Amino acid sequence: MNNDLIETQRQSLQLILDREKTQEERNIMGQFSTPIALAINVLAHAKNVFPKQCKVRFLDPAFGTGSFYSALNSVFPSTRIEAATGFEIDEHYGKPALKLWEKTNLNYQLADFTKQTPPSEGEKYNLIICNPPYVRHHHINGQKERLQARAIDAANMKLSGLAGLYCYFMALTHPWMKKNAIAGWLIPSEFMDVNYGQAIKDYLLNEVTLLQIHRF
Repeated sequence: MNNDLIETQRQSLQLILDREKTQEERNIMGQFSTPIALAINVLAHAKNVFPKQCKVRFLDPAFGTGSFYSALNSVFPSTRIEAATGFEIDEHYGKPALKLWEKTNLNYQLADFTKQTPPSEGEKYNLIICNPPYVRHHHINGQKERLQARAIDAANMKLSGLAGLYCYFMALTHPWMKKNAIAGWLIPSEFMDVNYGQAIKDYLLNEVTLLQIHRF
């Protein structure tokens, strides 16, 4: 696999697909892609804290066109990547991306991650890197009760009705993680300053081991 070539194709594809949607449509879906330089920086940091002898089982529950997966392939040798799975709810991005990565070992699921059942222990993941959808709470009406119940069940996270969708992604990914897994989240810093963010802070301080917060 020539990852440089695929990454060039992915960046072109991202531009085309973004232009085919209005800014309002992307805001409603919370679709803000991760620049590849940032994605590589995040994966390089993840590699520094990842156990040296472990094989990587990678998960991105909000995959898009796959900037983090591309970065994974740039940073980790292929011999260390045991499995990689991505979920994408929007077929506008998902179908072209599925074709882009079809000759790789990626398990790409066109599906709503928030409705998936966590895997068995042997199939869980030890590296989760994600830029979850930044969907404001008023765009997730009709799903809040389901998401709130799942967040409590998955991560003991009691989210208020004002929480954005990215908060639920953090909670719902928790049972997909192996013991001692590394997770990196690219999320708005607003959770540090608003009342609904207390549930996120409680999770980071009490349910996992917080290694670092980097504020851009």
